[in-house]
Amino acid sequence: MTGSDPNGGSSVRRIGMTVSEVGPRTTIKLTGELDFDTCPDVTRVSDALALHGRTLCVDLSGVTFAGSAFLNMLLSLRLRAEAEGGDLELCGLRPQAERVLDLTGARGLFRVLSSASASASASASAARNA
Repeated sequence: MTGSDPNGGSSVRRIGMTVSEVGPRTTIKLTGELDFDTCPDVTRVSDALALHGRTLCVDLSGVTFAGSAFLNMLLSLRLRAEAEGGDLELCGLRPQAERVLDLTGARGLFRVLSSASASASASASAARNA
């Protein structure tokens, strides 16, 4: 994606995504900026995932910026996961993303894990109990 620079140049913004599946959990690990330009890319990738009854974990430990589009994206992901009988978890929240959730009062809408390793532990436990 290419954005414009206020100084007349162009800037390239990218979001890195890695998708993994372990047991009943699908994890999308994000790196980079989550803004108006990049959130649609995350949505396109997540829309291609079958979530029927699965937990979608969004690992935000590599996110360096989270704008208002980030919140809208998370709310849409939450609605989709619930509509398909699954859940949405957030892990690895950095302070700036936490602040967006706290300022908007949206934090309570999400299950927030302390880290990606907590998500991995939950996946391993769920796989053993299945």
